[in-house]
Amino acid sequence: MVTVNDIERALYEWAPLSLAMRNDRVGLQAGERSKPVRHVLVSLDVTQAVINEAVFSRADLIVSHHGVLYGDSIRPNDDTDAGTVLLTLCQTGIASVAMHTNLDAAKGGVNDELARLIGLEDVRVFDEKSGIGRMGRLAKPMLARTLATQCKMALKTGIVRFYDAGKPVQAVALSSGGGGDLLEDAIRAGCDAFVTGDVKHSGFLTARNQGISLLDCGHFATENIIVPVLAEYLIKLFPLLKVSVSDQNPEPFQCL
Repeated sequence: MVTVNDIERALYEWAPLSLAMRNDRVGLQAGERSKPVRHVLVSLDVTQAVINEAVFSRADLIVSHHGVLYGDSIRPNDDTDAGTVLLTLCQTGIASVAMHTNLDAAKGGVNDELARLIGLEDVRVFDEKSGIGRMGRLAKPMLARTLATQCKMALKTGIVRFYDAGKPVQAVALSSGGGGDLLEDAIRAGCDAFVTGDVKHSGFLTARNQGISLLDCGHFATENIIVPVLAEYLIKLFPLLKVSVSDQNPEPFQCL
């Protein structure tokens, strides 16, 4: 019988703990490592709706990208939203394992999948400190608006906010989720454009001042792409295990 520990260890073979950023509490979030697992539910986030889905479908384990735990402040009580989610996991007995920044940095992980989907070639790591950011080249130069449309379609998102620096785009850097901190690294690397999510107002001002096109494709859209890849990884390693993708974790907002 496959256990929570077996699955956690298998995930670490793909995305080693050593790749996680400091203070990122990846791995087992709740539950017993010795718990037998017959059904895994894969989701970007662990929410009350996802836990309810796991209960209804009789899943034993939720494997997610975003964990419930962060920092040292989360406790299983109803003082906070995250604490309430953790409390619910404990009450239902459903285990939870998260692969976060280690999966962002891993080969074939979130950022490599993002690069593949938006059409980059010759992809490499461009920020040695975190190992998360990627840089590559488009097969041919295109307008920033064209790249924004390409990203919107590939990532199936409702909106892409972008600044067009007014020059052809071919060398592109990216960082999934809220990767705005790597904008300066992308500029120093000589990129024509930077693709990420959660860009602040100041980030767009920097892009305008420095002459680099900047695309904000959203936190959810740039990371949810890893969910089917995670599911496929588990199916290949554990062919007798039931693995399903959550249908209760959509993008948490709508666009007009």
